[in-house]
Amino acid sequence: MVIAAPPKDRVLQGILYMLLAVLCFSSLNASAKMLSAAGFDMRQVVWARYIGSVVVMVMIFFPRHRLGLFRPKHLGIQIVRGLLLFGSSALYFQGLAHMELSTAATITLTGPLLITALSVPFLGERVGPRRWAAVFVGFIGALVVIRPGMGDTSIYILFFVASTSCGTFYALLTRKYAGEERAEVSATIATLVGMVVGAPLALPVWETPAVPLDIVLMCGLGLFAALGHYFFTMAFQRGPAAVISPFSYGQIVGAIIFGLLLFDHFPDQWTLIGAGIIMASGLYIAHRERVRGKS
Repeated sequence: MVIAAPPKDRVLQGILYMLLAVLCFSSLNASAKMLSAAGFDMRQVVWARYIGSVVVMVMIFFPRHRLGLFRPKHLGIQIVRGLLLFGSSALYFQGLAHMELSTAATITLTGPLLITALSVPFLGERVGPRRWAAVFVGFIGALVVIRPGMGDTSIYILFFVASTSCGTFYALLTRKYAGEERAEVSATIATLVGMVVGAPLALPVWETPAVPLDIVLMCGLGLFAALGHYFFTMAFQRGPAAVISPFSYGQIVGAIIFGLLLFDHFPDQWTLIGAGIIMASGLYIAHRERVRGKS
C-alpha cells in the first residue's frame, strides 16, 4: 500500500507553523529572562506563564468542547503529564535566571535525541544502528556544551538537563496516548495541573508588576506559550515529522538573536560547536526517518 505524500502547500504551511512556534518559544524564554533581570522571582514567572496559557486555551477551546474540555479519558496519566510539563518549565526558567539563552536552547536540542533513545523501551519502537549512532554523537555534542568537570562549567546547567529529561517523558506520554485523547483536552489539563501546582509556590513571592514593560511581558508569557504549543501541533498536522522537525532547531538561532539584542550575550565557541554537533545528529535522524517513510 502506497501512502500519498501530503500536498506540497500543506507541507509549506507546516514549516511556516513550526517557524511561528519557534518564534513564540524564543519570545517566551526571552520574556522570562527579562522579568528575572527585572527582579521578579522565577516561581512567579512560571505561574504567570500557566495562568496566561489556561486563559488563552479556554478562550480558544471551550466554545467548541464545552465541559468536555475538562473530562480526559485517562485522568491519572494527564495529571502525570501536567506534573512533568510543570517540572520542565520550572526547571528551565530557574536555569534561565542564571544562564544564557543560547546555552539553554542548546541543551534543549537533546530532547529529540532522548525521545529517539527512549522510544525503544517506552513505546516499543525500533531504532536501527545508524540512528543509535546519531543519538550517541548528539550526546557527545551535549557533553561539549556541558563540559563536566571543567572549572568554568556552571552548576545551573543541570537545571536544563533536568528540564529536558522531564520534557522527554512528557513527550513520550503524549505520543503513547495521542490516539486516545483529544489534543485540546490533553493540552488544557496539563496546563491546569501546572497552574494548580504552581500556586502555593508563587503566591508567597508574588509581586504585582507596576512598570508597563513588565506588565506586557508578564501577560505575554501565557500568550507565547499557548500559541507556541498550538503552532507546534498544527505544524505536525500539515506534514511528516521528518520534514517538519528539523526546523525546530531554529530555536538556537532565536536564542542567539534575542541574547545578543537584549542581553549582549553571544555563545562561546564550545556552545556553538556542541550545538552544531547536536543539530547534525538530529538532522541525520530526520533524514533516516524520511528514508524509512519512503521504503
